[in-house]
Amino acid sequence: MNKRPNILLLMTDQQRYDSLGYSRRNGLSDTPNLDRLAADGVIFDHAYSSDTACIPARSSLMTGLLPHRVPTGGWRPRAQTSSGKALREGYWTVAHALRDAGYRTGLFGKMHFAPIRSQHGFDVMQTCEHLPAGYDASEQDDYRRWIVTTGREDLRFVRPGIPRVFPYDAEYHPTQWITRHATSFCAEADTGDTPWFAVVSYTDPHTPYSPPEPYASMFRPDQQQLPDAGMESNCGLPWPFSEITEPKPPGTFFSPVRVDEHSEEHLRRVLAAIRAGIKHVDDAIGQLLAQIDLETTLVVFLSDHGDFGGHRGFLGKIPWLPFDDLARVPLFFAGTGVAGGRRVSAPVQNFDYVATVLDRAGIPLPCADMESATLAPVLAGGKAEEDRAVFCGTMEGTPMLRRGAFKHIWHSIADVHILYNLEQDPGETTNLAEDPSYRQLLRDNVAELRQVLARPVPPLWRHQ
Repeated sequence: MNKRPNILLLMTDQQRYDSLGYSRRNGLSDTPNLDRLAADGVIFDHAYSSDTACIPARSSLMTGLLPHRVPTGGWRPRAQTSSGKALREGYWTVAHALRDAGYRTGLFGKMHFAPIRSQHGFDVMQTCEHLPAGYDASEQDDYRRWIVTTGREDLRFVRPGIPRVFPYDAEYHPTQWITRHATSFCAEADTGDTPWFAVVSYTDPHTPYSPPEPYASMFRPDQQQLPDAGMESNCGLPWPFSEITEPKPPGTFFSPVRVDEHSEEHLRRVLAAIRAGIKHVDDAIGQLLAQIDLETTLVVFLSDHGDFGGHRGFLGKIPWLPFDDLARVPLFFAGTGVAGGRRVSAPVQNFDYVATVLDRAGIPLPCADMESATLAPVLAGGKAEEDRAVFCGTMEGTPMLRRGAFKHIWHSIADVHILYNLEQDPGETTNLAEDPSYRQLLRDNVAELRQVLARPVPPLWRHQ
């Protein structure tokens, strides 16, 4: 048995914190495999992403740093200008650190690297993105290269926001493709004495909302539960936050998808397709876990960020404000060294897994001021820090700080504030920022945010 654990990081794309069975209020579960694993592990009920957009959130998951501290690439591909925010090749990553310490490393699925095959510390990479090919002529992901060899067209990017049934058998779906490659890697790596680190990063439940059968027929649109609160949730937002409620001209760059611009049937079809995608991923993870020895493997499950799912009147992740719909994510650990059967209510960051796996592998942190904090003592049975501040959106001009029950979103240009007491107002509808009794709290939070935003990029460049 390896003294250092194997590490399996399971990721989904744009999954709400309340979409797993263990967190759903109505008792329904689309995720029995993940629920069973979580029940034997440690669930972090208030985990926060570093950002509400894919690329910066995933850079934090690679580095353990808040996204404004991550060096990004200057190369901006024609089809995806936001990829200029991607982690620059040659910088420190958790994969580099584990590989340097003797781990075999693999990545399967989506990570939004730019270029797609940037070298960030993985011995093996099988890429499957959710964006259309078009970075340049050579930037086709591995899934696209594979499916065209089967004589099938890659249809992932045809009307990606319109729910539809995946046109081929499930074995050709990205979820199954990712699982096959990950399973093969883990099985091969387990035959030796070398520990391994595998990132299995599914593209669902993000668009294109195209589950295969039989999943596409499992969830009828007319049986979907609609969100309790829509656009009226935004009525108390101060300017300029209130501008998110204003309709945008057709074709506006990164325009929010408003529920009221579509029919109720469309919303129901989207919600059904999201559930189908989650169920498909859960079954695939069940297949993968059947090959994993939890006595020697530390398993982490998380998502990069959430999804409005009709809440606050929006679909998807735009506007990128750090409401809990987007900023709060599922997170749990299970497997070797985890004193399971527990739930932790203290706020943490999803990228805390970086410091945690380094701790478990006996690898020192690369710098003293990394925002990722080890949760290894908590996994071993200890208590989490209740008064810790966690952050989101430090690149977006509207950073969030949460400590305890209070969550503060600060518009750093207009110097305007939103303050919620999440214990009393989990739906984030009552802004307390104008209450004089909270003025000192706002001042203290802004001072802390300014300090965090002023932290420089750590000089963690490495030789290739």
